Amino acid sequence: MGKIAASHLERKACVYVRQSSMAQVQHHRESTERQYNFRERAITLGWRADQVEVIDEDQGQSGASAGGRGGFQRLVLAVGMGEVGAILGLEVSRLARSCADWYRLLEIAAVARALIVDADGVYDPNQYNDRLVLGLKGTFSEAELHFLKQRMVGGRRNKAGRGAFRIRLPVGYVWEEGDGIRMDPDERVRNAVGLFFRSFDRIGTAMGVVRYFENNGQPFPCRDGWGSLESAVTWGGLSVSRAVAIMRNPIYAGAYAYNRHCREEVDREEPGACGRIVIRDTHPGYISWEQYERNVSRLVENRNMYGGVRRKGSAREGSSLLQGIVLCGLCGRHMQVHYGSDDTTKYVCHTPMTRRLCQKVHGRYVEPLVEEELLKALNQEDLELAIRAMEKLEERAEELDRQWRKRLEGARYEAEKAARRYHQVEPENRLVARTLEKEWNERLEEAQRLEKEYQEARQKPPCKLSGEQREKILSLAQDIPRLWKAPTTRNSQRKQLLRLLIEDVTLRNVEDSWSTEVAIHWKTGAVSRHTARRVVPHPQTTAPEVVTRIREIVQEKTDLEIAQILNAEGYKSGYGKPFTVGGVAHLRERGGMKKRILKDEGE
Repeated sequence: MGKIAASHLERKACVYVRQSSMAQVQHHRESTERQYNFRERAITLGWRADQVEVIDEDQGQSGASAGGRGGFQRLVLAVGMGEVGAILGLEVSRLARSCADWYRLLEIAAVARALIVDADGVYDPNQYNDRLVLGLKGTFSEAELHFLKQRMVGGRRNKAGRGAFRIRLPVGYVWEEGDGIRMDPDERVRNAVGLFFRSFDRIGTAMGVVRYFENNGQPFPCRDGWGSLESAVTWGGLSVSRAVAIMRNPIYAGAYAYNRHCREEVDREEPGACGRIVIRDTHPGYISWEQYERNVSRLVENRNMYGGVRRKGSAREGSSLLQGIVLCGLCGRHMQVHYGSDDTTKYVCHTPMTRRLCQKVHGRYVEPLVEEELLKALNQEDLELAIRAMEKLEERAEELDRQWRKRLEGARYEAEKAARRYHQVEPENRLVARTLEKEWNERLEEAQRLEKEYQEARQKPPCKLSGEQREKILSLAQDIPRLWKAPTTRNSQRKQLLRLLIEDVTLRNVEDSWSTEVAIHWKTGAVSRHTARRVVPHPQTTAPEVVTRIREIVQEKTDLEIAQILNAEGYKSGYGKPFTVGGVAHLRERGGMKKRILKDEGE
């Protein structure tokens, strides 16, 4: 070979061996053997046997990138140090399937005057024709990887389009050969998932569901293994992040969802499509598709901000009754809640860009009116509410009791299984017998502990209601105002009750009449309009005739002159004191009256 010079033979020859995956290493043995045989090729070309180094530590690594391939990185370093006279590989794709990595290797080999040898011949990167051929081979190698990936992804998406590609299943579902996705055969698992969705439908927040499970001693299942029955079910606490993930998973609605975390949903027949594939009604669901969409929307609405837009948010414990459902009557945006140092509530609206105040309404003016209208609507349905409350409490008691019974049944089964294993061992085998006896005792103790917890839970509402408790609940349901104002009723509960009947409340200040227009949008679609006075007369409120007098002279007099006139005419402030410049300015600004500006004004 005329390209091989003495300077090349003085340095070592490196044979690079790589397969793309461990499956290829195990099953494509002929290809691996051909790559190792390149050691003989190097000897045939003139290198001594002790000069030939085989680099094969990158077996099972993809050539799409140099990252993670320690052997390739060591090869490039040795070439750059001038230690390598020739690089041997069965084909270019074994060295690199990325043009960036391939051309970088060619540049270093050209500077170090190292040769490239493959099954077709010997190439010198310093020669134009050889470099052109090597460049084309690198480009074809990268293109080949693209086509291979495209074929595999296309085949996978085609299988997913039929709902046959095996995706990761959440707890509550398993894969069955020939039948596809099916509900978990473990009844306790199914009941726990069903309880989760019923609790969210009633409570409305992921955090509320987590607390409900914690307060009632209910663990939540977990089954790894992509929905395989061979993977055992484990039980533990329910976290908020997992609760949200369950609510957002369309598989629980009976839909097959491939690549569901992708936001783009495209036609699965479209060439090169990479979005998610959702096929409805492929398997039994714990909830309907409509309920799934409502749950997702509810999660979004529970957030104060989402996508840069202010939302309703979940009902919280703040004193603001209308938190999250107040709209500005001037611009239509959601109004923010501001709490004062004395826990007073104010609803404020600012323009998004300039943060200029749009309007501000004090909660004490409008909340009593909305509360009164709500209680009127509730009193019309008091008997029906009483009956529904009793039914809901009985349903909750039954579902919790059912979960406890399934949990006890599982603990007793584990204890019985441990007992059978203990009795099957030979008495002489004391080492094994002692271990099995200890396991049996642990299972018995676990069953007894659960039995004790179950009996304690039955004594707490809503698991057990006495006749006196039933009568009390019935009387409270028939006396909504007393229940509404009871100290035991939390602010979040009042807001949840209000949101059951009211969609939103729109507020607009009317400056001239010192009132606020209140539009209540009910869940039924009806809108009732009301007027709330913004200033309730009390001993510390300035008399209306004072405001009228200021309006008569505000365009002719300065604030100092107005204060002198009011004091001379015998008017007093709401605190019973003489008027000052600051007091007049406050009344004028609150009433929307413009100030007169004089060049010689000395205020």
